[in-house]
Amino acid sequence: MAVEPTERFSARVENYQKYRPKYPAAVLEALKSEGVIRPGAVIADIGSGTGILTELLLQAGGTVFAVEPNRAMREAGERLLYKHPNFRSIAGTAEDTSLEGG
Repeated sequence: MAVEPTERFSARVENYQKYRPKYPAAVLEALKSEGVIRPGAVIADIGSGTGILTELLLQAGGTVFAVEPNRAMREAGERLLYKHPNFRSIAGTAEDTSLEGG
C-alpha cells in the first residue's frame, strides 16, 4: 500500500529533527536585505515540518503561521516553538492553508 505524501515522514520525525541540516544564518540575512522579512512581518511557512525554518523566521521578529499537513511533524514543531508568542500552528496543506489571501 502506498503512503500518502503528507504522511511520508510520520515514522521518522525524531531522525528528521536530529539529522536534517539547519538553515545558515545567511539565509535570514539575505531575506532581510531583500526586504522580504522585517520586524512585524506576517509570514506563512507552508510545509513547515518540524519548525526548522519557522524558528529562524520567528527570530526575525515577525508572526509566523506554520502550515503543515503531517500531524507528527506539526506536533514536533509545536513542541519546539510553543513558547514563541508569534508562532501559529495550522493543520493545512499548500492547497488549503485556511489563511486569508494576501
